[in-house]
Amino acid sequence: MNKKKIIISSNSGFCFGVKRALDIARRTLRKRGTIYSFGPIIHNPQVVDDFSRKGLKIIKNVKEIKPKKELGSKKRFLIIPSHGISPDVLREKRVSFIDTTCPLVGRVQKIVKDLRRKGYFIIIVGDRKHPEVKGLVGMAGRNSCVLEDKKEAKNLNLKSKKVALISQTTATLADFEEILSEVGKKNFMELVSFNTVCKNTIDRQREAASIAEKVDTMIIIGGKNSANTSKLAKTCKMVNRNTHHIESKGDLKIKFLKDKRNIGIATGASTPPYAIDEVVNEIRRFDN
Repeated sequence: MNKKKIIISSNSGFCFGVKRALDIARRTLRKRGTIYSFGPIIHNPQVVDDFSRKGLKIIKNVKEIKPKKELGSKKRFLIIPSHGISPDVLREKRVSFIDTTCPLVGRVQKIVKDLRRKGYFIIIVGDRKHPEVKGLVGMAGRNSCVLEDKKEAKNLNLKSKKVALISQTTATLADFEEILSEVGKKNFMELVSFNTVCKNTIDRQREAASIAEKVDTMIIIGGKNSANTSKLAKTCKMVNRNTHHIESKGDLKIKFLKDKRNIGIATGASTPPYAIDEVVNEIRRFDN
């Protein structure tokens, strides 16, 4: 019996920003023992669970942090996740912040602040529910909006004469270009655009799509709450309908692989390398 051929994207595993955030969190946990994170530090449940067992406490509101009297003289440390945080939280005086924001997200934040200062109406391309986008909206202020797709761009009633377009770092290049094209048809005096989709995201999407075209089944590994992983799965689904988004080996179904000889694998930017090994081993187990 011939074994299945498995092609793994070379752009798999942690991206630079995620690895940097986890390294900072790991060092801080060793030094402090217990720290807080405003939401998950990265969008991967397995990694977050591992860090939680080591003392990282995930909170949704700063008020969840234990009061001083319960912590004695210990300082309270709050991690700013890799995807950034709302400026409202940064104004909190009760904690010391540990910034793990991805430098590429930080660059987008600086662009937004500069555009706001110059009086532009700021259009953010991305998922309005994503923490990165929520943070950008907080920095952009009321003179801004979020567009998720071409249809929303087409229906936008644009009143400002100075318009700026930027993107969530983990959006797809196709979405950014389509929305830019639609916004370009509106009535304005000035339009500036910044393609702030990170290069790693673009490279992942392009290579994964290329692999998906050549295989019988495409497996995308990563958190279901991960924007870049979901977009990666969407990109591959467009070229291969047998694309499956799983979080871990436990989600792998034998029906995904039945009668399939060539299997492609790609991951989101917050997927640990060991998850790839586990999925490959599970595929090999189905082979036997």
